[in-house]
Amino acid sequence: MENLTPASSLKGKKLYFDTNLFIYAVETTETNHPYLAVIDHLFSMAEKGEIQAITSELSLAETLVGAYKTSSELVVLYEELLSNRTELAVFPIDKAVLRSAAYTRTVVKIALADAIHVATAINEQADIFISNDEKLRVPDGIKKIGLTEIFVEK
Repeated sequence: MENLTPASSLKGKKLYFDTNLFIYAVETTETNHPYLAVIDHLFSMAEKGEIQAITSELSLAETLVGAYKTSSELVVLYEELLSNRTELAVFPIDKAVLRSAAYTRTVVKIALADAIHVATAINEQADIFISNDEKLRVPDGIKKIGLTEIFVEK
């Protein structure tokens, strides 16, 4: 298991959850099915207080695009999932985040939405950015881990 991160090594860390984790958790497909065990374990760790899970309000906007096209039940589910709860802190997009996102775009060439996610993670002092977006780059100072790089110990 070279280059893999054991889920247990994430304990005590603050993890930024990118939008794709929420979509995979709610909208299971054949493509994202292999990631569900890792996602379920991360959510379980957050519920137990073993990790701090955070995201941006932007995750809500991004998940709602498909939900509005699909069903009102999905909209309600995402609204509930992406609200501030004990196990998930959802941070607003404010001027500090926008400034940081603009600066992030000068350091790593990424889309504005991705820069807002990265800026939120950095501003909220996340230790690790969890995303399955292989194209997303992050600046020095924050580590990015994909779902394929995490394994759940038996």
